[in-house]
Amino acid sequence: MNTASARTPLLLILSSAVVAWALFMSGIYTDLFVEQVYNDAGEWIGRSPAITVSKYLFFGATAVFAAAAVIAQRMSIAQRVSKGIDDRPSRSGHRFATLSIIVGLSVAAIIGISVFLEGFSGNRQDGQTLLERTLDTYLPIVLFTGLVVVVLLAAFVFRSDTLPKSSDRVPDDAVDHEEVAGSGSQRDLGAAYAVPIVATAVALIFGLVVYDATGTSLDVWIWVVIQLVIGSGIVVGTIYGERAVAQGPTSQSSRSRVTRSARGLNFVLSIVFGAIVTGMAFGYGGSAIDELRSSPTFTLDIMAGPGAPLENVEVSVNGWDLQLGSTVSMALEDPAISLLSDTIVEDYYYESRPLPGNLEPGDYLLTAQATSADGRLLTREREFTVSDESEVFWVVDDMKISREMEEDTVIISANGLWLIRSLVPALVLLLIALSGVYFSLTERNRPARLKA
Repeated sequence: MNTASARTPLLLILSSAVVAWALFMSGIYTDLFVEQVYNDAGEWIGRSPAITVSKYLFFGATAVFAAAAVIAQRMSIAQRVSKGIDDRPSRSGHRFATLSIIVGLSVAAIIGISVFLEGFSGNRQDGQTLLERTLDTYLPIVLFTGLVVVVLLAAFVFRSDTLPKSSDRVPDDAVDHEEVAGSGSQRDLGAAYAVPIVATAVALIFGLVVYDATGTSLDVWIWVVIQLVIGSGIVVGTIYGERAVAQGPTSQSSRSRVTRSARGLNFVLSIVFGAIVTGMAFGYGGSAIDELRSSPTFTLDIMAGPGAPLENVEVSVNGWDLQLGSTVSMALEDPAISLLSDTIVEDYYYESRPLPGNLEPGDYLLTAQATSADGRLLTREREFTVSDESEVFWVVDDMKISREMEEDTVIISANGLWLIRSLVPALVLLLIALSGVYFSLTERNRPARLKA
């Protein structure tokens, strides 16, 4: 067995993680097209479509990763049987595959329980047919439950191997001590501790410099650079730590607390780094998908209770995700009276104006207009009445307000700029995380340098 074959299980798991990420992102994307449905009384009654495809895409993502982990585990075990119980590369693949199996089982259990709680918590859709209920709730629960059971049995019960516990030791005569003796061990040991710390400090300072220069939150591509520097530092630190261990008195990590600590530090850092950056990849990926949903907020309010004196009534507009540099206006119709014409210069906008105090008794229509960030014209209308006693009366129509917000929500078509700016960096973060874990584990488990 060569080194390349020993790395195959690890590469299989990391490749499946990329596929799982893509399926998760696809599931999040399909959720953009799911609309909440309300009855005439404003009560939530379900979703449209009734069957959410994302549950099956999430299942596919989890199944791909878990299946790859089980296959990788069996491949690693077969390699250990063939090569020897203490072969470090195949032992590394075995341990990493087992950890991946546990991660896959945990994700499957969490999603399965979420589907169960969603269907059991009273949020089931009124009027949902048995077939729709089965496909949307019962079948996903069965699939996730079955996945957990099958993976558990395949990984830990129905295994024909009988591997004894390895000693995790290297024979005392396996290393040419004359070849590796000298001051190189001290230098490598110092670098094993220093490089990850220095790399992290450099990356964080770089992020702060960018933040100070721009005055805004860090762009996802800046996070890519930061994590690339940190990940590279951890990999380099792992390389130096392994060199220090190999140059110890007997090449056994258990004989030197200092070298063992350096080796362990970089191992822990690589796992923590992989977990954090993978979480960032999924988080930024989900945020990128959510950017395709344009949900501007634009409201027009009469700021008084029914029966308030006309001279005390103000009207207001406020909004989010409106186009910077565009104009927001507010006016009365018949007679036409302009109350507001202003330019939007910030992400959040709010302005209020008093109603004219000389309005005659009668019915009036108050209108407001603004432009959403994606260029659509948004219009709001509110009716009110001025009584003979100059008191203002109006009815709050919550259903109308809710419908206006839903109608303004649209799904924007993905384009190349969105891919480069938002989705691709999330994928790059995932690749950085997986590459860091891969290089750290393979370097950590290289065979010791043997005598000629």
